[in-house]
Amino acid sequence: MKRKHFIKTALLAIPTLSFASLLNFDRNSLNFGKSNKKGLIVRSGESRFGGELSTPKDAFLHCKVSSTDTQESLFIQTSTPKIFERIGGPPPHIHKNEDETIYVVSGEFIVHLEGEDFTVKTGDTVFIPRGTLHTIINPIENNPGTVVVICSPAPKKVEDFFGYISANGTIPTDIIPEGW
Repeated sequence: MKRKHFIKTALLAIPTLSFASLLNFDRNSLNFGKSNKKGLIVRSGESRFGGELSTPKDAFLHCKVSSTDTQESLFIQTSTPKIFERIGGPPPHIHKNEDETIYVVSGEFIVHLEGEDFTVKTGDTVFIPRGTLHTIINPIENNPGTVVVICSPAPKKVEDFFGYISANGTIPTDIIPEGW
């Protein structure tokens, strides 16, 4: 019975599909979530805060994929050696609206998750779901390590926050994203 129903449905679909060409239906013109933006390459030492390519000399962070590039769905940044000159990190905090992923490209760091400290090393990945108390800590002066941080979704205010840190090396108090 099921096979008979399938064959009947398939046969009834044929006339419907043939009318598609009469209605000027072009399946290649459909836009299934495709952006009108072009792909991009951001080289080492370059940054894209605000969706504009720059080559900052004394930046603490580099934006590799701007929230502007992704219609606020994603923000990717890398650390620079300047951010890890001192021991420490931001205070433990919670993102109510964004997930955060930290990938350790090189070096060793401490990640604090919900009251517990974990040592993370080259190649390790930390996923921090929204609503999780966390921070990343630099355990040594002049740490040569590098991390990639990914936030999703990524409202412009998230990028502005990290842009301020990149330029100033301090945490802004007036542009902290909602839910942080």
